[in-house]
Amino acid sequence: MDYNLCQRISELRNRFGITQSELAKRLGVTRSSVNAWELGFATPQLKHVVEMSKIFGTTVDGILNVSPKVIVDISDLSEKEQQAVFGIVDCLKAQHDSRE
Repeated sequence: MDYNLCQRISELRNRFGITQSELAKRLGVTRSSVNAWELGFATPQLKHVVEMSKIFGTTVDGILNVSPKVIVDISDLSEKEQQAVFGIVDCLKAQHDSRE
């Protein structure tokens, strides 16, 4: 299990002032399950991750500690316009990579 997930569950639970027992009750699992998640001995089921995202007012990515990505819908552009956008993005990424 990813250490970040363990740490993130514990961090969010503590930030919201919720005990392991309280979180377990809200999720319909045992306190030892929550403890195992936080110690990295077990991985919560997806349904529990989704429910935790609701409890903690974040996204599933927020629980999984995934860096947010920007999504832009360009599906209404023509193929030529989409290719132009991809070209610009590739150019900007190359400039960014060369600075690192």
